[in-house]
Amino acid sequence: MKLQVYTLRYLLIALLGVIALWASLFYMVILEEVYDNIDDGLKNSKLLIIRKAQQSPELLTNHESEINQFTIKPVPMGRYIARNNRDDDDDDDHQNVIYNDHKYMEYDDDYEPVRVLKTVFMASDGNPYELTITASMVEEDELMEDLMTALIALYIMLVVSIVIINYFILKKVWRSFYSLLDKLRHFKLGTGTAFTAPPSPIDEFKILGKELEALLKRNEATYASQKQFIENASHELQTPLAISINRLELFAENNTLTEEQMDAVGKITDTLSRLVKLNKSLLMLSKIENKQFPDETAVDFNELTTQVLSDFEDFAAFKSVSLQIIQNEPLVFNMNKGLALTLLSNLIKNAILHNRPDGTVTIALSEKQLTIRNSGSEKPLNPDFVFNRFARHSTNENSTGLGLAIVKSISSNYNLYIGYAFDGEHVFNITFP
Repeated sequence: MKLQVYTLRYLLIALLGVIALWASLFYMVILEEVYDNIDDGLKNSKLLIIRKAQQSPELLTNHESEINQFTIKPVPMGRYIARNNRDDDDDDDHQNVIYNDHKYMEYDDDYEPVRVLKTVFMASDGNPYELTITASMVEEDELMEDLMTALIALYIMLVVSIVIINYFILKKVWRSFYSLLDKLRHFKLGTGTAFTAPPSPIDEFKILGKELEALLKRNEATYASQKQFIENASHELQTPLAISINRLELFAENNTLTEEQMDAVGKITDTLSRLVKLNKSLLMLSKIENKQFPDETAVDFNELTTQVLSDFEDFAAFKSVSLQIIQNEPLVFNMNKGLALTLLSNLIKNAILHNRPDGTVTIALSEKQLTIRNSGSEKPLNPDFVFNRFARHSTNENSTGLGLAIVKSISSNYNLYIGYAFDGEHVFNITFP
């Protein structure tokens, strides 16, 4: 996930929570204000009605007034005294009971929300009466619905606008960073070209660029030193080993040696030959891991596989192993041709070497896959260690234990996926990107 998207994701989550919280608080404050205004109107109507009732006692006998939205009912004296004893002030708000309710509206032919105030007062005739005043909340209810709709629309627009604005701002801010990454991605050690960080208006990215320049400069020096060492090791080790083997062979041709001495010379020669192979394999691994094979070309694996199989025909005949190639589709991949040859040679040689008499080796090629399956041991190899260095899967003394490690290193160098499976046969599968 890109850093820009990662940042926007958490920003969006924070905005959704924060704006939703403030929108809810705003709605609650407005709702409370609306209720407060209605309640003030109800309390004012209460004062006017009680005053009118004190002046016009006949109003007490007209108990209900649907038009004026209030009713007056007598209350038993005991109930009034019990209620009145709870409050010291007749005009105190504690004597007012205000709540929401629904009332049938003939015009709308439906029950609509209303706000109701109930209170008890002492009339001029000395008797207590209960006053109930009803105020329609239809308009206020519609106002709150409209307010809720407006808040939701505002909420969505704010979140979308902030996210879009931040997307473009972050895109501009991180542009120099992605430019640095792109340049770093295309930089290769050993080309002789120094890494130069692109300019940036942001101090942190400037510091990052300078640190990368210094780091890659040190790596370039280390790389050159390692490359020189590998080249020297290749020359300084291979030459004396080859000379030693030649001298032993010449010494073995001396007829004065006994049979026991000839056997000892043969063993020494075999040991030196394995050392030569081991040295070559280790140098090859070092060169691959240090990316010392920069030349790349489009490699036709169908043609290369046919060539490698042809080279191994005599070895396969000696081991009594039959070779088969299945070319479903052309497979072409851009890489170093020498490494492609090493990759195929090691896999095919491994399949023949660790096979059984009258065994088979089958190579199948498709557009994005190369599969090598071979008969052999009836026990599967350990997939966790099969590509490890010096991991031997047989008692063959000629094996260095580095063939599959080299295959793995080449695959990793070109982002190829190589896997091992066992389905009665040993299967090595390479998937090309």
